[in-house]
Amino acid sequence: MGDSPPLPQNNDDDDPPLRATVPVPLKTENPLLADNWADYIPTTDHVRFFRGTDWGRSRMGPLKTWSIALRLQVYMVLADSRPACLYWGPQNVAVYNVEFVPLAGKTHPRLMGATFEEIYPELWSQIGPVFAAAARDGVSHDVKEMQMFVERMGFVEETYFTGNFTPVRDETGKVAGFYNAVHEITRLKIGERRREMLQKMQAPVLSDERRLADHVMLPLASNLPDVPMALLYKIDEERVPGTTLCVLRGRIGVPDGHPLAAETAVLTSGDGIMPLLRKARENIITVQVDKMFDGLDWKGFGDPCKFVSIIPILVAARSYGFLVIGANPRRPVDDDYHQYIHDLFSHLSSIAASILTAWDIRKREESLQKEITDQRGRMMFMAQHAVIGMSYLYLDGRIAWANEHYYEITGQPPGEESKLAFLHTFLEEDQPKATEAWNNVIEGQAQLSVELRLKRDFMPPSGEPEPAVVRCQHIPLVKNKTLQSVMTFTTDVSAFKWAESAEARRADQANEDKRQQEEFIDFISHELRNPLSAIFQLAETIITSYPSAEGLEASSSELSLVLKQNIDYANTILMCAKHQKRIVDDVLTLSKMEYTMLSVSPLPIQLPVLIQKWMKMLETQISSSDIQISIQAQPSLKEIGVEWILCDELRIHQIWLNLVQNAIKFTKSEMKREIRIEYGAVLKDPELSFSNQIQWARDQRELKDLTLNPEWGLGQQLYLTFSVRDTGIGMTDKEIKRVFRRFEQASAKTSTKYGGSGLGLFLCQRLAERQAGAIGVSSEPGKGSTFAFYVKSRRAESPTQEISLRTVTNQPPAPLRSISHPATSISFPAPDLNKIHVLLVEDNVINQRVVLPQLKKAGCVVYIANHGVEALEIIRESDLWHENVDKKDTKHLDIILMDWEMPIMDGLACSREIRKLHKEGKVTRHVEILATTANARDEQVKIALASGIDDVISKPFLVSDLLVRMRERLSLPERRTVLERAVTGP
Repeated sequence: MGDSPPLPQNNDDDDPPLRATVPVPLKTENPLLADNWADYIPTTDHVRFFRGTDWGRSRMGPLKTWSIALRLQVYMVLADSRPACLYWGPQNVAVYNVEFVPLAGKTHPRLMGATFEEIYPELWSQIGPVFAAAARDGVSHDVKEMQMFVERMGFVEETYFTGNFTPVRDETGKVAGFYNAVHEITRLKIGERRREMLQKMQAPVLSDERRLADHVMLPLASNLPDVPMALLYKIDEERVPGTTLCVLRGRIGVPDGHPLAAETAVLTSGDGIMPLLRKARENIITVQVDKMFDGLDWKGFGDPCKFVSIIPILVAARSYGFLVIGANPRRPVDDDYHQYIHDLFSHLSSIAASILTAWDIRKREESLQKEITDQRGRMMFMAQHAVIGMSYLYLDGRIAWANEHYYEITGQPPGEESKLAFLHTFLEEDQPKATEAWNNVIEGQAQLSVELRLKRDFMPPSGEPEPAVVRCQHIPLVKNKTLQSVMTFTTDVSAFKWAESAEARRADQANEDKRQQEEFIDFISHELRNPLSAIFQLAETIITSYPSAEGLEASSSELSLVLKQNIDYANTILMCAKHQKRIVDDVLTLSKMEYTMLSVSPLPIQLPVLIQKWMKMLETQISSSDIQISIQAQPSLKEIGVEWILCDELRIHQIWLNLVQNAIKFTKSEMKREIRIEYGAVLKDPELSFSNQIQWARDQRELKDLTLNPEWGLGQQLYLTFSVRDTGIGMTDKEIKRVFRRFEQASAKTSTKYGGSGLGLFLCQRLAERQAGAIGVSSEPGKGSTFAFYVKSRRAESPTQEISLRTVTNQPPAPLRSISHPATSISFPAPDLNKIHVLLVEDNVINQRVVLPQLKKAGCVVYIANHGVEALEIIRESDLWHENVDKKDTKHLDIILMDWEMPIMDGLACSREIRKLHKEGKVTRHVEILATTANARDEQVKIALASGIDDVISKPFLVSDLLVRMRERLSLPERRTVLERAVTGP
């Protein structure tokens, strides 16, 4: 170890302040280990101050007891050229360099050797957590833009500092203190605050009619530290002629009643603050606050201002007003302040110039409007000779002038010149469009043409009157890049638009053609069904004649043979007629689909009841084919608790019946004749409830989910599932791909051997998809086929009043229509169902000859009418007529079989007349009317029911089915009450 260096020589009197001296080397190897280690710090006044501090009385103890780590940190702090302070030990005792003295402010020299919390108790709540976080994390923690009020330069100053607290460690490696390096950002922070305030003082646009105070006072109030008080004056030289008044427009920090709050004062001779304003007419002045500012409510820090600045507001060297603004009492009035006041002066003058410019523009605009009005006479002379409507409008929409042709075209009364009155000549539906066009022109669009409909009618060469159409072309008139007014040319284009609408009329004609096509389909249906009805009924007559013939005493055994042959023939006729009827039904369904006329009408049903009803209709066909049929309900029905559901019984039955009849057709000639029918319901993924071998027929069209329509209600959505499995001939994969195509069957052999139109399965696919479902098949040659389909449905509540009505063969029940009718206590005998009294209203003689004997054979008493007028005559002769109530020899009527299409009076007109007579009391009781018609579309059935008909059965029909329907109608529960139901026509 070397000799210790000698003690340092302190020649403070010889050295200038803050000048460092080189210490005399000590006779020791390492100065840090010497007791006088501090003498090796370059000597300055601050270092002398540091050495002279009584450290023995501080929490850190005498200098010679300080640790090596602490000595090293002190060397670094005192050598740092930046403001820096070392806080050491658990109490955070301060050691700082000379650069830190201005930041310490009035806490210097007490801060040296004291703790942070002792010196800055008001900051400890903010800085204490920073110390703790830096000690915990072992890394530096920043303090950004901290506001501090430092007493320097003789007053408390608003300052901002940014720095960090870096943990430093002792010999053990533990955090023993914090190195605080900071720098002041006061100028930056204050300057940014003032710039933000100035940016809020935006120059107004031309259309802004607000005053200067509206643009200035709110931004000033947003920066109260820099604006502890303010007075805004505007010079008014017009209020009192020959006198320049200063009118107070805004104030901050000046309470009511204070002398400075006077609303007006004479600038040239007034006292108070007026002398200062006179002095500042051309230049900014900054003066010390005197007694006139006593009693103000100083904003910001609450301290009274020491200085105020008077800023003149100049526009083109002309005085517009003054702003008196107090200086921040906690900031010096230095170059930064003077720059801030100068920037404020520029903004105020710019805003005032914009306001004056806008005012001048508006005055010029008024002058131009007056000039335009003066020229109106000359322009109107020119306009009167124009071949189109011309109008000249002010910017507010008033008509300055218009030619006579304009008033003729628009129908606007001359002299009606209120704002935007021209808009009222257009239809209400087009007025928003006209308003938008006008606004676009006013807002700067160069030219605009728009077509609008008038309230005035145009009489076309043919057809009904329609609103006249005009084309309005708005042309803005601009002078010196300023919009002055708008010229509008109005042309009547009604005739042109009417001719242009020919395309639309052709579209209407196409719709009319579609309607006529529908009527043609109805006509074809009617004409095909009538002869079919005769075929059905004649065949049935032949069939039912065999038992009677067998009982006769025949002269030869040939009689029995002939009768048996007749039965065979009749069965063949019946089979052909059913086949032809099925084709007709398929064609009608297809036509509805093609022209989107196929409706789906949901009604509440119970699925098991529905299946049972459908199977009842096939009893004869199944028994004659010797086929074993089994029906199985899927467990899913009970699992999800399905009772009542909403669906269209007709549309589902069309699919189901087609599949079952196909199964019968392709199974009845096989050795093993079995058909298994299954049905169920699931809440989701219906295809998973079938075999994964089912190949589903997909269509690319997107169809609407009809269950979302209001008539389906809000019940839970679910899917109804059906499958039909047979032991028939089966199909190959190639045949499966063809089976759902239109007018195609599985193979040519199928068509030859089994017949059919090739429409059935195609329609089934479309019907399933129409109901948000699908259809598919799995099959193998010789092993039969399984057809499966599902449709979407919803749960339904149990109907409160269910009346079982079958309106048409394969038609859903239609609700009865009832009206309020006074109760009439009329008793009438229950009809004898074995001897029904029938009025047959039918114009077709063949149908009369066929139906009449079969009805009589069934025990009915039948009266014939050829049209509606004859039917009404028979009713007047019957016990239905009010004059015949007590007569015993009159005709009795239980039910009327009413055809639709008849000469003289058709069935609907006749039914309406019967219901009208009942309502008037001339017909004493409700008589059942059952329509027998070939008009079988849903819409036609609804029309029939609305006309007073109770039920509809479509042609062709079997008389046996007709008798069943008649007995059903006459057995309805509502006929047992004495309060009769009255059904009226439309």
